[in-house]
Amino acid sequence: MAIRKVKTALTPRTSIRTRAIRQYVLFATFIVLTLSVISFIIARGFLEQRVLAQLSSIVAAKEDLVEQALQNDRARVALLATREELQEVIVGKRDSDIMDELLSHMRSEHIPVLGMAVFSLEGEKIAETKLSLNTLPSISNGTTLNAIVNDFGWQEHEIFSPIKSPDGVSFGILGVRYNSRPLLETLLSVASIGESGEVLLGASQEGELVLLHHRYQPGGRVLILGNLEEQYKYGSPLAQAVSGEEDLRRAEDYAGHDVYAAYRSLPSLGWGLVVKMARNEALHGTLRLAIFLGISGITLIMGAALIALLMAKRLTQPIVGLSDRMTKLGPGHWSFDKSVNSGDEVEVLEQVAADMAARLKQIYEHLEEEVAKRTKELREQYAKDRAVLENIQHGVIMVDPEGKIVDANASAALLIGRTVVDLKGTKVNESVRLGRRKNLFAGDNHPVMMALATKQIQHANTNEHMNIICKDDTLIPINYVITPLIENGKILGAVVVMQDVTEERRIDYIKSEFISLASHQLRTPLSTFQWYLELFATDDGAKDFTTVQNESIKEMERASKRMTNLIETLLHAAKLEGGSISPKLERLELTTYLNDIASELRSLAKDSKIPCSIQIPQEPLEIMTDPILLHVILQNLFSNAVKYTKADGEVSISLKKERNTVNIMVKDSGIGIPKGDQNRIFERLYRASNVQVVDTDGSGLGLYISKMVAENMGCELKFESEEGKGTTFILSLPIGSCERRKKIE
Repeated sequence: MAIRKVKTALTPRTSIRTRAIRQYVLFATFIVLTLSVISFIIARGFLEQRVLAQLSSIVAAKEDLVEQALQNDRARVALLATREELQEVIVGKRDSDIMDELLSHMRSEHIPVLGMAVFSLEGEKIAETKLSLNTLPSISNGTTLNAIVNDFGWQEHEIFSPIKSPDGVSFGILGVRYNSRPLLETLLSVASIGESGEVLLGASQEGELVLLHHRYQPGGRVLILGNLEEQYKYGSPLAQAVSGEEDLRRAEDYAGHDVYAAYRSLPSLGWGLVVKMARNEALHGTLRLAIFLGISGITLIMGAALIALLMAKRLTQPIVGLSDRMTKLGPGHWSFDKSVNSGDEVEVLEQVAADMAARLKQIYEHLEEEVAKRTKELREQYAKDRAVLENIQHGVIMVDPEGKIVDANASAALLIGRTVVDLKGTKVNESVRLGRRKNLFAGDNHPVMMALATKQIQHANTNEHMNIICKDDTLIPINYVITPLIENGKILGAVVVMQDVTEERRIDYIKSEFISLASHQLRTPLSTFQWYLELFATDDGAKDFTTVQNESIKEMERASKRMTNLIETLLHAAKLEGGSISPKLERLELTTYLNDIASELRSLAKDSKIPCSIQIPQEPLEIMTDPILLHVILQNLFSNAVKYTKADGEVSISLKKERNTVNIMVKDSGIGIPKGDQNRIFERLYRASNVQVVDTDGSGLGLYISKMVAENMGCELKFESEEGKGTTFILSLPIGSCERRKKIE
């Protein structure tokens, strides 16, 4: 059989040449952008430092200007105060014309003097000229300065100096009033620091920070900025200058603008001086720098892309050619000629490709025959497996992890009453309806879904009477085993194997019928036999027999009672299996009921010399149940506990109320149930391996009957046991009603 030759065209998702160009361009872009950003940051930082240095030099010059001008005014007044003419004016030897001459002389020298006055030592004005002084002089040995501030800011200032004779005798005080506007014009000039530059003068008045000169208030009036301490906390440069500090930094001015500011205090006036400039104007040059760097970067990137294209084309051409020739390799095209002589890794790669092509040619020549042979073997194996699956008498169903049927054999379809085609793709818990007697397993309670969920094998117990409900609602007795398919801990699905056990169930029924018939037939002769034994055992009958005969009669009587009990038990089991016994529910006060039974069970334990403890709460508890059937279960459980507990052991009965159930627990410290026997302990006529040594007369029907009675009552009977340490049987009764809780299809 020839293999069809299929050649798949291989197209790379991205060319190596494109990748190389892209990486070169990205690398160049990264370098250019990094250098541009670093250059921009360095240039902006340098410019920022330069602006701050310029502002610092300007504010220092402004401070020196004010201090020097005021110092000159103070020195000039102190020098005038030494003239003898002013002393003569004070003592009345001369009129005030000399003051007019002095004032005119000072004005001729372009000194901005507004007025002059002399005062006595008591502060009384003696003479004045041109303009009155607003401030009364203070008696002091030195020169004092008083700045005059009104609604329009600092306009004038007055200087007072004591008038003394050469020998140091004080005659009075000289006061001179100056016009501050010429000084302010020079001080507030901002021509050298741009359009947004501004010089601010600030002072403290009654705890408030006052801006004396600014550009935004109409008429140039003073502006109160707020409390001085609060402005200082907010970081106002003017408030820090008024407080005597000096610095240069980035800040926010009184108008809320982002500025660079340099500030100092004016010691002569006690004011603050600030020189500021808008930050965006200061860094305006960086915008041009950014544009220049951007254009330069784009140009460099484009050049790098061109160089990358040329380099990538040259370097990748051998690889691209090798790739083209490799894609053509296939049946009929195994030749591979050498064409690269670069001496590098590409030439080595080409040699490896040539060797590989030669080996592939050899392998391919034998591949077709091997594939055909293997395909034939697989088809034969598949045919055998399918024949076994189709002809096996057991029903086999395969499901996926979600519980959908993926395949089934004819036996399974016949058992369910549907075709294989109808079964495929359906949910197993809907198509394969399994139930215990007529109680249908639905949803996640379906055995297959439980096997998929728990990843454990699920199988039917022989005494549970499992059935499959066909499409026409007929019941077919079955036995099943469900095996989950697991690989590396992951569930792949499950295999369901079902066996029709109708014949086995019919044989069990015949056995039960035979046991029931035989038991009925044996009851009458056995009763007669027992009656005569009781007659022989009376005092009148016993006197006619020897001691050995009397012992034999007692032994026959005990055997007769055991036979009677066995027959009664067999009849009881037959009735339960046939469904002729159904619970008769009535309201029962469980606490009183258990206390009554406890006395009966305690006497049974007393006969065996085994201590018995009863742990029953005192509060009343009512449930709906059958007291007679409940008594049968408790008597069987308690008699087993006493029978298989040694003389030094202990048995107990306790009652515990849960949320929706009441649990009656019968516990013993006896021989326990071996782990290997625990899964069959409720089977009919089954006895554990260790109890056969302790009691050879047991029938293996007590727990079987108790389990069937509990299921008929809708209750649950379970146990916990460890060999050699004892067993605890737990009977769970629902509160309110013990009616069967399972859904009947």
